[in-house]
Amino acid sequence: MNVTLIGMPGAGKSYVGKKLAEKIGFTFFEVDALLEQEYDMPLQKVLDTLGADVLLDVESARLIENCKDKDHVVVSPGGSIIYRETAMEFLKKFSTVFYLKVPIGIIRERIAEAPRGIVNPDGKMFEELFEERVQLYEKWADHTVDGALDAQTVADEIIKAAKIMV
Repeated sequence: MNVTLIGMPGAGKSYVGKKLAEKIGFTFFEVDALLEQEYDMPLQKVLDTLGADVLLDVESARLIENCKDKDHVVVSPGGSIIYRETAMEFLKKFSTVFYLKVPIGIIRERIAEAPRGIVNPDGKMFEELFEERVQLYEKWADHTVDGALDAQTVADEIIKAAKIMV
């Protein structure tokens, strides 16, 4: 059994993911951190260097390479992973996918506190990007969880929905 958390940057995928993995004894795997380590630079610089399309392809490839044949993993991919069908089809077979749904106002607050690379290949306004992604997150999710709640509550909701024995 594996769990994947999807959602906007700032939705809490990494924060909740770490708490969830710790609580259920799974390994935590964060794709953004892997890319930052691989390229030895912050994600925004990786995005600026590679461009959106190449970053999405690399992110998808690294996700699949590092997760195939694994079990008991909580995966936190980048928020843009939903743009790569191959990656999402893999994640749907590999894991139970949870969408951490957070209102746009809270996302804005969270990303203002900790700036991060946000893939926006068409240069859309943030509201447009948010609406586009929400539809894709909902399309791919097996379950939707209120990501605006505190991390422990979100983790508990995921455990309950995935029927994970703690």
